[in-house]
Amino acid sequence: MVTKKIKRGIDKIWRKIGVIKLPVLAKHNINEKSSIYTHIAAFLLSNAGDVLLPITLQDLFQYKRKGLNWKNIHAHWVISDELITDINNTDGLIIGGGGLFLKDTNPNQLSGWQWSCSIESLKKINVPMVIFAAGYNRFQGQEDFDPIFKEHIKLLSEKAVYIGLRNHGSIAAIRSYLPENLHNKIRYQPCMTTLISKIYPNFFDYEKKEEFIVLNCAFDRNNLRFGENEDQILTNIALACKELSKDYKIKYYAHSEKDLRMIPILERVRLKFELVNFKYMHPKKIIKAYSKPSLVIGMRGHAQMIPFGCLTPILSLISHDKMQWFLDDINQTNWGVDIKDPNLKDIIVYKSKNTLNNKLKIIEIIKKEQNKLLKISKKNVSDFEESRKVYLKNNTLTA
Repeated sequence: MVTKKIKRGIDKIWRKIGVIKLPVLAKHNINEKSSIYTHIAAFLLSNAGDVLLPITLQDLFQYKRKGLNWKNIHAHWVISDELITDINNTDGLIIGGGGLFLKDTNPNQLSGWQWSCSIESLKKINVPMVIFAAGYNRFQGQEDFDPIFKEHIKLLSEKAVYIGLRNHGSIAAIRSYLPENLHNKIRYQPCMTTLISKIYPNFFDYEKKEEFIVLNCAFDRNNLRFGENEDQILTNIALACKELSKDYKIKYYAHSEKDLRMIPILERVRLKFELVNFKYMHPKKIIKAYSKPSLVIGMRGHAQMIPFGCLTPILSLISHDKMQWFLDDINQTNWGVDIKDPNLKDIIVYKSKNTLNNKLKIIEIIKKEQNKLLKISKKNVSDFEESRKVYLKNNTLTA
């Protein structure tokens, strides 16, 4: 178990030596001739989704093109001249994935979003770059970005091969900050975690499920997520799980420390459940945990996308637009329930039972949708590789 003290120590070392080492899920043959990409992401150890994101991105690129090496830079580190030189000495820059388009996670006036890169620094980066599987994560009613954001995203769109966003809702939102002539730079790139069974096909028998249901709830930005009826909403979710527990064992998956705030509510309704705390857990164990349930009832984005990637049926607790956006993209708009619905408890129970009764059929639907997402992702990776080859050819001719 990695403690908070150890985590802070690791981050301090990362900053000091400028090297971020990720846990290994798949081994790749890398040598001195391997290409090197710079990868900028919110590298975090304390949230299950953020642990898996950068690893699955890198392994997706390896899925298409073997033998890549990576230089990892945290999105919150200020891009200095020294880092610009490091980036320009690699073969390309990939930024993502995750909900990077937020103003309050890493508040700054350099870009207005999570990447701490000023306009002037962005102008100095001269290798091919893409945003890959990022998300527009503003809540409904949340304060808009500062003016610098619009200027920054415009320059980024001009320089990037493309900006790949993880749902069509994010695409529409980001385009609203851009002139129409740059709209074609924005394209769909699903989150890599939705492709876990494709990227790591031999890890587990993803179609073999066990007789238990998983619940996950999220607690960041509570006032925006729940409004004035937080306790009533959470109590109804707990009561729904109690009803379902008559036939299925219930497990509660905590992606981070904040998720544990649901525990007293589950205990208050006298629900018998098993707590599984993902904090600082190895990513392969997270994948294993999400490959086993018969159903995941999830409020976090990655309590939706990771189980989907593991061929596990889902019911999304919609407290943020991004949850519905994902369901729309996979053509399953009914695999969710609005947490502010007055009949929340009954709808959760009804939809959960319907999903459990049609589990095998739903797994086949997931596989079909996954194939579509993989095709899109492979094309996007190939497009970036082609742009990199053109860049290298042009540089060779002008050298």
